[in-house]
Amino acid sequence: MKFRSYQLFYLLSVALTVAALCMPLMKFVEANGATGELTNFSFVTAEGAVSHAPVALGVVLIITGLVNLFGLLVSGFQNFELQKRSAILGMLLTLGYYLLLGVYTWVLAGAGIEMNVALLFPLFSFILNALSFLSTRRAEAAILAKASSFRLRD
Repeated sequence: MKFRSYQLFYLLSVALTVAALCMPLMKFVEANGATGELTNFSFVTAEGAVSHAPVALGVVLIITGLVNLFGLLVSGFQNFELQKRSAILGMLLTLGYYLLLGVYTWVLAGAGIEMNVALLFPLFSFILNALSFLSTRRAEAAILAKASSFRLRD
């Protein structure tokens, strides 16, 4: 079996999603210099209190990773329709993640914000999903073109 480019894009997308789950997203610096930290599953305030309100961020990323993993597994069977649909669903979930992150950031915006690199990983995952969608379409078109070239001519 040949390893195709869209499978590599799916694999990298899953890896970036898992990495984004494990790293903190941003720090909120208050006027007195105290910092709070936002992760995908909790918000730790400057006083040390832990709020688990942003669990929805982690849940959306887990679902996104599972959808991308499903797309990777389906790509072994060359089911192009399911691959394209899982890529689109992964992109929509990533957009929903950023909308939800924007809401949490807006609520906590009373402080200065220091962003971490992990905040960009879902964006890179979105780009890789778009590339896997385009690669899947290209592979499907190549198979259809090859199949129609063997037709008998009158």
